[in-house]
Amino acid sequence: MTVPRNLSLGLFFAALAVVGLATPGFQLLAVNQHLFLAVNVLALNFCLGLGGQISLAQAAFAGLGAFGSVLLHDRFPEATLVIVPAVVLGTGLLAAMLSRPMERLGEGFLAMATLCVSLVFTNLVLTLESVTGGSAGHMANARLALPLLGSLSGDRATFFCFAGLLALGSYIFLALRDSRLGRALAACRGDAQAASSLGVDRAAVRSLSFGLGGGLSAAAGVIHGHYTGFISPEQYHLELSLKALLFLVIGGPGNLLRPILAALVLETAMSWLSVLGDARTLVNGLLLGAALLAGYWRASR
Repeated sequence: MTVPRNLSLGLFFAALAVVGLATPGFQLLAVNQHLFLAVNVLALNFCLGLGGQISLAQAAFAGLGAFGSVLLHDRFPEATLVIVPAVVLGTGLLAAMLSRPMERLGEGFLAMATLCVSLVFTNLVLTLESVTGGSAGHMANARLALPLLGSLSGDRATFFCFAGLLALGSYIFLALRDSRLGRALAACRGDAQAASSLGVDRAAVRSLSFGLGGGLSAAAGVIHGHYTGFISPEQYHLELSLKALLFLVIGGPGNLLRPILAALVLETAMSWLSVLGDARTLVNGLLLGAALLAGYWRASR
């Protein structure tokens, strides 16, 4: 029996709220790291699931959000309402500008371009040591603050910030997927040449979904950077992008909940496997391999 979409979404976010309210604060530290990854999986779903574009730059987009917000808050600690939208929109615009010319070059160019973006971001942070702290990192002294709500700090407040961002991203994802623009994206993903022959501006519609994915990763990076209190290039390394891609493939690009659940459940399971010591890597590999096979079996039915 198929569960109605709205019901499954409601149950998921209700369960997430229970986790946030019932879990002790100190245990939310690990949960928040998993939520950060889940938001990046959703962000990549905008690119690959809707637009059919592979991105290896989600970590770099999250890093731009984190470094941009933290460094600007150092100078203007009371300007959260201006800094956060500027950083998120700026990163989303950068992502869209990256996608549009690559679309004209053909499949594969965007994946390589986003890989370059990820490497350039890391090297840029390391080179601008006087500003970013380089490999030693940079302390995030200022907190996000909103009128009426005050300072957004602490494990539980951060949990609900990530959960709220996940809910907002899910709403936008579904609204876009079910819209006329979403059908144009599906046409581009299915047969790009046929979509062009029907008058779809492939570069424009794909750059929009790619920009939304970049902006969502940047928003996750903003929350993550201020939450951890310390930012460094290792936190936003290429490994984060590869993890997001892995969980999206396991859950199925284009599906909303399965990739998010894959990220949350498998990351939690792998963190618990730390008790296995040196055998953890082998068991993690087997677990992910089994998940990939399950995803392949589901897709081939």
